[in-house]
This record gives sequence, C-alpha cells and structure tokens, in this order.
Amino acid sequence: MVSKDIIQALEKSLTKKGYASLLVCGGSSPLKIFEELNQIELDWKNITISLIYDRIVSSAHPDSNELLIDKYLLKGFASDAKFISLNNNYNLLIEDLNEFDVAIIGMGPDGHFASLFPSMISTTNYLEVSAKPAIIITEPIGSPEHKRTSMNLSMILKTNDIFVVIPNEDKLNILKDARSNKSLPMFYLLNQEIKKINILKTY
Repeated sequence: MVSKDIIQALEKSLTKKGYASLLVCGGSSPLKIFEELNQIELDWKNITISLIYDRIVSSAHPDSNELLIDKYLLKGFASDAKFISLNNNYNLLIEDLNEFDVAIIGMGPDGHFASLFPSMISTTNYLEVSAKPAIIITEPIGSPEHKRTSMNLSMILKTNDIFVVIPNEDKLNILKDARSNKSLPMFYLLNQEIKKINILKTY
C-alpha cells in the first residue's frame, strides 16, 4: 500500500491530539492515494481535509479540485471527514489551525507545485521561506488556465509531514533535476531546511 506512511502520520496525530489535518493536491497524481485512503477505517470525523491550491471556478466545474476531492477522496470511510473549501472558506484554515499534520503535493512538468509557477520565482516572494505564511490569489495561469487560490511555500511548511507524489518515471526525472535547478519551483521546496520532504512513488 503506497499510502501507509500517510496513514501512520494521520494516526499519530489522532492519537496525540484527538484530531488531524490533511492537505491535498489536485490532478491525477494523488488519485491512487485517495482510493486507498477512503477505504481505511480512521477516525475520519476528526480529520479536516483541505486543498493546497484550487482553480477559482465553481465547485461543479470540471477543472475544480474541490470536485475531484469530492469524487475520489470524500467517499467510503473518508466521507465522514470535515472539508474546508480553499476558495470559499480559507480563513478557517488560518484561524483554526496553527499547523497542519499531513500534506500531499504533486508536481507539474515545469516543476511547479501547488500553484507556484516558474514565473513567480523572480517576480514574487511566494517561494521564499522567510515570507509570511499566506494564501494567495493568482492571475490566470497554468493549464487549464484559471485564476487560482494557493498556499505559498512558507504556509505549506507549517505542515509536519510533507509527501511529494511521483506517479511515473518522467516526474521522477523532473524531481531529480529540481534538486539543483533553481529555475524550477520544486527546487525551493526540496532545498529548504525547515521540514523534511518525503518522496512517495506510486508506480
């Protein structure tokens, strides 16, 4: 089971605190993980789930990550979890949670993660670990091209256990490049010294 370390991290938080938080990405990379998680009997009613980023579209729009989460994760046992919409209720994440327990992060072919793209490296402080943790609103960007809501890097680093999901060899090669290539956003996640980054291959 590829999700065993994620499950253990959630169980650890539930045992220690009585509740847990899970941040997830969209796209196809985490779908295998979602299918495993929703079949596991955890104390889901005490787990809060939200997104690291979303496109600013209706939750019924085919490009909505919220729709993806509803379809693939919030079912089975996981249907009991509390979901916080990043687009509509992100203030709850800031007000109610000082830290996050688990984050599942995907990566695009240009080395972007969340909605932190290469063009932002030199034009914003979104990928600087010293920036104030924040949820940002972007201009239309990415594919599909939409305005987006996203956590910046320093907010993502408020997470105790961070997993970068690698679904195939192509993404593994991009990850290897990102370890030393400062033009790829993933470089800044991999090379910070605040939190350990776990690499999770799902193939």
